Amino acid sequence: MRFGVVGAIGTGVNLAVLELLHGQLGWGFTWSSAIATEVAIAGNYLGNELWTFHHRRLRLRRLAQFNLTMLVGAAVQVGAATLLKEFLPYLVAQTLGIGIGSALNFAFNFGWTWRR
Repeated sequence: MRFGVVGAIGTGVNLAVLELLHGQLGWGFTWSSAIATEVAIAGNYLGNELWTFHHRRLRLRRLAQFNLTMLVGAAVQVGAATLLKEFLPYLVAQTLGIGIGSALNFAFNFGWTWRR
């Protein structure tokens, strides 16, 4: 459940950064989506490391593993959102992209980054 809460907060961060960069500043969608995704990834790592899995100590190894596994989900997310925004409002497309990438992210991180 905590992983989901951290993910939900990350989704809010992702959408807020996307709205700022693309919606307000007029930056290109794909770059804005990628930056918003990376900001959310950094926040999700901290939330999961400190709260979800109670390690209470940041580890460079887990940060590297988390970012590596998140790259797969992030690529899927940004690609899907970029495609979907041609048919849907960009925030809806980003939300759906997040959902698509999240299943991959959970499987990779649960099985590799935070396994004991």
